[in-house]
Amino acid sequence: MLHVVQKFSSGVGSAIAQYTRSLPTAEHHLLSGTAVDGEGDLAEQARFAGTYEMGGSALAKVRRVRQVVRELRPDVVHAHSSHGGAYARLAVSSRAHHLVYTPHCYAFERRDISAPVRAAFWVTEALLALNTSVFAACAPREWALSAWAGSGAQRYLVPNIAPETGPGGRRTPSDAPLIVGGGRLSPQKDPAFFLRQVQQLRAVVPGLRATWLGDGDRESRRALEAAGVEVTGWLPRGGTLERLAEADLYLHSALWEGFPLMVAEAVAVHVPTLVRPLPSFADVPRGLTMAEDGVAAALACLRDPQAAAGNVAQWSWLLRNNTSAGQRDALLDVYLPRPAPSVLPDAAGSPAKLPRVGGPRLA
Repeated sequence: MLHVVQKFSSGVGSAIAQYTRSLPTAEHHLLSGTAVDGEGDLAEQARFAGTYEMGGSALAKVRRVRQVVRELRPDVVHAHSSHGGAYARLAVSSRAHHLVYTPHCYAFERRDISAPVRAAFWVTEALLALNTSVFAACAPREWALSAWAGSGAQRYLVPNIAPETGPGGRRTPSDAPLIVGGGRLSPQKDPAFFLRQVQQLRAVVPGLRATWLGDGDRESRRALEAAGVEVTGWLPRGGTLERLAEADLYLHSALWEGFPLMVAEAVAVHVPTLVRPLPSFADVPRGLTMAEDGVAAALACLRDPQAAAGNVAQWSWLLRNNTSAGQRDALLDVYLPRPAPSVLPDAAGSPAKLPRVGGPRLA
């Protein structure tokens, strides 16, 4: 199969790499708009039989996708994110190829662009949906948004996953509390919001330490560092998990999302985690979210061990299906589609309100 992506980097790159590990029996190839040198050891995480690059204009990239597909003759073309999704679906036909699309958060969910631009992205996705075999959503909201009229494509939920085991328990009572954020420094991850939360917490928690795991926009990095927040840059995955495991609290500051890998990773290493109350986290209990204008939930996790343990327990239950086995089963459904009922029953026998991991529903 051929994975097509504009940037093999950050969360999207990590997700693709994990797909290759969850389904090692398939032969995975990568076509990327950027050099496959990864961030940290990202390129080394994946199991690719071959890697290819595409460059130049958008039209040149569409032609490059068509050329590589013609050469490889893959059983599956799996397009990732907005640009990769556009290039692949403009290059080949779903009538001739099994064409899978994972949005990794639709571009019309962005909040750093105007409403007319978001509307243009929506129209573009609606038109491209007509040339899609399967939507492989990474979160329930993305699955729901993929019910495009006239598409006829099936929709599956392919969960993002964290390591099944990882470092933990590295914090000691003598350490000053540590707050961690992470990801690419960009408008989506909204590091300015993370910084505001840190500054409010420092007013009531003397000595509070703060770290950002990742890199990106230089101006954002300078602002964090000037305020006493350590910015690690891109680390190998093992190094990121080790630093994350040292935290007393992980704050996911993103302003829009699909489903972030770092939330799953924080829970995997037993770190209390708070997210913003976004549409993509609609199924997350209020106690696991942080208010835009307050830090009460963060203080509870920092000051009350029972509250911190309860936070991790709730997240662990919410992410109980985000496992390597669940992702593998879902990918098999995506890549080897079978007829499916319009509604899957839940454990109690009543119709499920959301897709079961690894189980499809017709669009």
